[in-house]
Formats: sequence, C-alpha cells, structure tokens
Amino acid sequence: MITLAFHFPNRRYHATPWGRYLNEGAVELPPSPWRILRTLYAAWKTRHPELDTDTIHPLLHQLAAPPVYHLPPYRLAHVRHYHPDTHHRADHHSTDRAIDAFAILGADATLYLTWHTAALTTAQHKALELLCQAVPYLGRSESLTQARIHEGPPPADTHTPCALHLWNDDTQAASGTDTVQLLAPDGALDLAALTQRPVDIRADKRRYPPNTRLLPYTVPLPDPAPHRPARTTRARPLTTAVRLTLAERIRPPLTQALTLTDALRAACIKQLTTGHPDRLQQASVLAGKNADQTPMRGHQHTHFIPYSTNGRHIDDIVLWAPAGLSDEELHAIHETARTRTIGVPQDIPGPHNLHLRVTAYGPAEATLPRAWTTPAARWTTTTPFIPPRHRKKKQELHAYLTAEITRELAHRDLPEPTDITLTPGPWSRHTRHRRSKKETLATARTAYGIQLTFPHPITGPLTLGRHSHFGLGTFTPTP
Repeated sequence: MITLAFHFPNRRYHATPWGRYLNEGAVELPPSPWRILRTLYAAWKTRHPELDTDTIHPLLHQLAAPPVYHLPPYRLAHVRHYHPDTHHRADHHSTDRAIDAFAILGADATLYLTWHTAALTTAQHKALELLCQAVPYLGRSESLTQARIHEGPPPADTHTPCALHLWNDDTQAASGTDTVQLLAPDGALDLAALTQRPVDIRADKRRYPPNTRLLPYTVPLPDPAPHRPARTTRARPLTTAVRLTLAERIRPPLTQALTLTDALRAACIKQLTTGHPDRLQQASVLAGKNADQTPMRGHQHTHFIPYSTNGRHIDDIVLWAPAGLSDEELHAIHETARTRTIGVPQDIPGPHNLHLRVTAYGPAEATLPRAWTTPAARWTTTTPFIPPRHRKKKQELHAYLTAEITRELAHRDLPEPTDITLTPGPWSRHTRHRRSKKETLATARTAYGIQLTFPHPITGPLTLGRHSHFGLGTFTPTP
C-alpha cells in the first residue's frame, strides 16, 4: 500500500476536468488518476530525467490502478476575468470573459490518495519520493502544491473517503454525496496515450485520450457558501457644494462675477435638460425651480458664488446648494465643465471662452473655502450688496439699508446685526444686470459696500440681496 499527500498551502485547487470548457466553471475534484499520472511523468522528464526508465515505468503502471481518495472539507468558488478580444479598438471596447473556478480546501488543505494494491520496491519508493518533491503544482499553475509520501492512514476525523461507486441506471447517490466521472487508464497504462497532447487528441477527433475510461466516484457535496451578513449601505453624504476652478492664466475680474455665474447657470441647465425635456417638469435645486416652474423660496437652491484669493480676480466658482444636489444635477455640472467653455457671446462685454474644471464636491463644510465657514461676528462685502426692494421717497439711506438687510437675514434665520456700516469700494463697476433676463444697465440698482457686526459669531456662507444666488452680496469674515 502506498499513500500520497498533496498539500495546498494557498488552500486553493484549480483544475478543469478533461473534456470540459474553462468557462463552464467545473472543478475536477478529486484530481483524476490520469492527471496524477501525467503530473508524475512530467516531474520525471523535467526535473529528474536521470531516473531509470526500468524503475519509473513499472511504478507508473502500479499507480494506474484506481486509488481511494480522502478529501478535506471544501467549497467551490470562482472569479471572473475580462480581457480585450480581437474586436477591441480604441473607440470600441470589446472584451472576453474567463471564469476561473476553484475549490477552497478546509482542514489541513491536503488531499490523500491511497493505492491498496501497490507494492513498491525500495528503488521505486525512493524514485516516487523524488518525483513528489519535484511536483510544483497539481492542476493549473495556480494550484501550488507540496507532494509527499504519507506514512500511516489518512486522518479520518476531517477527511471523507471517496472510492469507486458501483452503480447502474437505477442507482442513486446517497444523501449528501454526488457521483463524478474521473478519467483513468482503461486496463494497462498506455504511456504513448499518457504523453499525447490535448491538441493532438482533438486532431484525431477524440474527446478523451485512447485507452482511457471514465470511472464513477462518490464524493461529498461541497460545503455551502458561508453566510454573509447583509451589506449595510452607508448613506452617502449629501452633496451641497461643488467647486469649479478656472483653468486660465488670465482670470476675469471680480466685477464680472454676475455675468460669469449667469452664463454658467444657463449652461448647466441646458446640459441637465438636453435629451431629457421631461426634467423641465421636475423640481430642480440647480435651476431653482419647482415642478410647476415657479421659483423656489427659502434660499435652499443653488448659489453660484465667485471666490477670489486677491480680492480682484475670480479664481473659483463655488456652487452651494443647502438642499443638496441630485446625481443628475452633479452629472450636468461635470459634463458642462468637461465639454464646453463658459462665457458671453463675442460681441458682448464680459468673460469669453473660459475653461472650468471640477476640483471638489461634497458636503459644504469640506468643500467651501475655509474663510466662508469660519465663525465670525464681523462680515464685509467682497461683491456689492444690492437691496431687493426700491428705496422709498424721503427714506433715510441707513434706515433703508438696515430694513433690507434685516429682512434678508431673517429669511435665512440669522440674527439682526448690531451695527451696519457702509464701506467704500468700486461697487459701481460691478455688473448688476443679468443678460439672460433682458436686464439692462439702465435698470440696474445702486450697489453698496456693507460691513455687518453681529451680537455673536455666525457661520457662512453669507450672501444677501438681489442676485445673491449669482455672486452679488457675498460677505467674508473680517478680523
């Protein structure tokens, strides 16, 4: 009697049964007698060609008898690989799928094969020991293995014996078992057939090598797949801000903020509705419209706010939407920045053909400029404040601005300021009319620079007044 042990240090055994296609996902477990014989023969020819033919041939003939297998617990699994096929082109992606099926071995991850009728001489035993040590893998090359001659019986507490199953058409496998067909020599071993290449066998219009047969073995069913707890999907943080950076050496002046943000909003809405006219009938935070196309109230829709590092030129456009942007709206913003330039027609004063790139998006506290979200009690305009309502006759200017600012702050649930101060600046140079709304310079209202002092620090962004959703009336903290 002789017993061979094949240990798989990676606990994986890859082997496709003879006559089966790789993508069928079948695993030859246990390994067929034919596979064992070819493995030992290959180890002889490639690793120990010095061994005597008169020793190896009788050894292989003895091992041609059907062995008894002892299998550890196992379960079946697979991975899928996709690679370019012959139709793949740069402009046309086409792939083939390859399924790599394998068995995951439990216990000591070792297969035991016992030949009860084998009686080896000392020379044959030594040769078999050398061949086992020379076997690098069993099955496909991923199945790294360590083969050896095992002394004593295989472990009975963890391994299941698998012997030949004598059956006929009326025989049924016992509960918890299955019958597999393993390729083996038909009678005496034919060494010429053992070394024949599969391509040559196919050329002879054969499915199996000559002088072979399929032997039925009873094997235990694989262990069920381990139970995986239901995946808990974490809610993605609401995207309330998107930051677009101007990819230009020459930046537009801050005085053209309204012109640029108006053009950017129009481009985003066009991208959102292109090919999807039904979206015009849905509420959109990006467009600031309800489902019935009435303007949204409460200032929870998108603000297009310019950001300047030097106070003179626009570096970024920040889209801030407290209500949160949908996936479709985010896609529209990305596609707008990726596929087109932003600006006004060439015959109109203003920024032309500006390239913007999305550089950040996510929750407002992680995306907005730090200066806008720093708590402060004093805030000063970087773009002019335009009162939403007209000034009444004989109304004192400070009282007029105080009433307008206090009402704007109340709409945003912010406290009433303790002090409102006018600040000098080039406020009249700022564009104060939207071309898309047919507004003109003649109808533009007076702009003011304002400094607000609150009774306690507040957190921004802070935008107030007319066109505050287009970058006017933007305040930043002041030391």
